[in-house]
Amino acid sequence: MNIGAISYSISAFTFLIFLAILLTDRHKGSTKQALVIAASISCIWSFVLAYESLLSAANFQLSIIEYLKSASWIILLIQLLGTVYADRFERKAVKRIQYIIVAVIVVLILPEFYQYVFDESFFVNKDEYLAGLNLLITIVGIVLIEQIYRSTRTEKKWAIKYLCLGLLGMFTYDFYMYADALLYQRTDPVVWEARGFIYALTVPLLGISVSRDPLWSPEIFISRRVVFHTTTLLASGIYLVIMGIAGYYVRDFGGNWGLVAQAIFLFITILSLILFISSRRIRARLYVLVNKHFYPYKYDYREEWLRLIRTLSASSDEKELYHNTIKSIAQIIESPGGMLWLRADNGFFVCVDSWEMECVSDREPTETALPKFMENYEFVISVDEFIEHPGVYTRLGYLELPEWVKRVQPWLIVPLIYNDLLIGFVVLDHAAARKNTFNWEDSDLLKTAARQVAAFLEQMNASKALAEARQFESFNKVSTYVVHDIKNLVAQLSLISSNAEKHKDNPLFMEDVFKTINNSVMKINKMMEVLSGKGEVNKSSRVNIISVLEELVHHRQIAGGKPVPILGCESASFFVKADKNQLLAILGHLVQNAQDATNDDGRITISQKRSTDGVVIEIEDTGSGMSEDFIKNNLFKPFKTTKGSKGMGIGVYEAREIILAIGGQIEVSSEVGVGTCFRLTIPAAV
Repeated sequence: MNIGAISYSISAFTFLIFLAILLTDRHKGSTKQALVIAASISCIWSFVLAYESLLSAANFQLSIIEYLKSASWIILLIQLLGTVYADRFERKAVKRIQYIIVAVIVVLILPEFYQYVFDESFFVNKDEYLAGLNLLITIVGIVLIEQIYRSTRTEKKWAIKYLCLGLLGMFTYDFYMYADALLYQRTDPVVWEARGFIYALTVPLLGISVSRDPLWSPEIFISRRVVFHTTTLLASGIYLVIMGIAGYYVRDFGGNWGLVAQAIFLFITILSLILFISSRRIRARLYVLVNKHFYPYKYDYREEWLRLIRTLSASSDEKELYHNTIKSIAQIIESPGGMLWLRADNGFFVCVDSWEMECVSDREPTETALPKFMENYEFVISVDEFIEHPGVYTRLGYLELPEWVKRVQPWLIVPLIYNDLLIGFVVLDHAAARKNTFNWEDSDLLKTAARQVAAFLEQMNASKALAEARQFESFNKVSTYVVHDIKNLVAQLSLISSNAEKHKDNPLFMEDVFKTINNSVMKINKMMEVLSGKGEVNKSSRVNIISVLEELVHHRQIAGGKPVPILGCESASFFVKADKNQLLAILGHLVQNAQDATNDDGRITISQKRSTDGVVIEIEDTGSGMSEDFIKNNLFKPFKTTKGSKGMGIGVYEAREIILAIGGQIEVSSEVGVGTCFRLTIPAAV
């Protein structure tokens, strides 16, 4: 097995990945370029040494690429040092020092480069010169690293320390190898072969430092889930390798029982690994370990927020939203269950739903210590912490846990605040992997998520209230129309009743009276069907608008209202698609309004004309008229009328709604003291 080739191949692979991540970043700058150059040369250096190890596994020789690799990292350190000192000294002076150091590095390599090109020896021992040169540059590198870390401001050290640690590991190992080579006049093969592994281990440290520095941070993001699964897979692989080696020695030292012992040992190994991976508690602890030590924050906030919104948005009804509310909050803190308490109208908080936790029947008054404390301070209460250290909470205000909390012994109580009002709270059960690990970051995330949950719950309540209001609005609207129609029918019947004494002996009058009464009864029955939900509100059909106008004028003549409308049509028939009774009703409303606004000696005319789109019906009177302001601001609004207490302000509004519904238009022109003209345009039936 060629260990050197494997070692440097792994190093080349890690540097290649590191370089690929760096190249995805679009940030520019001399420091970033120096880092890319150093990573590129190190990657090439690793490939060259891996190739040389394959060709001559037993012969290790220093070459010029060793110096180039170390020099590239020195240049990066010089660039970083210049950045650190730029705030203390003049930038031009810092640049001069950088140029001098780079010039020294170039001068030191010139003899070896000349010898490499022209094959002429300036030195008796080439390897000694390269070993000494590399030893010198490693010492310079260690000194620069110390200067950079010591001179960096405290608040910025968190971003640079892993880079310094990784490069310090490289230079320290090289220092030992070169010093050993100079001391014993040979390169230790074990140290040489292991160097590739050492460099591969330092690359992740460089990657962490790069991810922390906003000037270098690449645009590739490795999620916590990927890191968790990768760490689990890597740990499993290392575990299997160690157990495989152990099994090998068990077989060798087991004698006659060696193979049997090895088989049993490997079976136990695999079974233990399966149990380890399938254990929810162990996986939870490993996930916490990854969050603590691989990320500056415990949570992947983007992932947590998307999961919260996804869980809440999946709710289709009230019960499901309650269930998902508990689940979305519990998943953040890895709680196995919880309860949702909401404020009721009777002044109590009640448990409305639970998830993997028994729901209690107790009620919590809104004026007790627990709700008041959460509403005033929006504090996530850790029951365990309150029992052990009550002063953490009582220093803010008075807090006492109710009996049901002492009985249930939950872990956390999370307030749901909306517009500074406590609308409820979520009670969470203990998480096995998070015991005694609740901190400020958990609390802040839970409070933020709880506010979003509270907004969802209030939105649901608002939607319910709006739906109920719309139902009442629809009922009131229908009721208003019905009352208005009944008012018109009563007015017609009253006129008939008042004229009955005069014309009761007239057979034609009595025949019209019966027709009018039958028509009124039919309309009232239809209203009752609509109100009870058994009848159709609108049943369109082909209607002869001329017949409708003639019937309208006839009813008005029988009713005895004055002035009697005069009908003038240019067509014998014209068909539109509408509901006949609705057309009669709205045209009757407009004629009734004209009669109410016109003196008995005035004039009302109804005319019909053809148009390019259909038919135009004009109802014109010589009444009192309307002002321009009333037409513009009040005419087509419900409950707005010029009749005072005698009118309801529904007729014109209803007429416009019906005409618009069948695709027509309604226009009005009026002048105070002169009269009014309503113009209705109705499309022809197809």
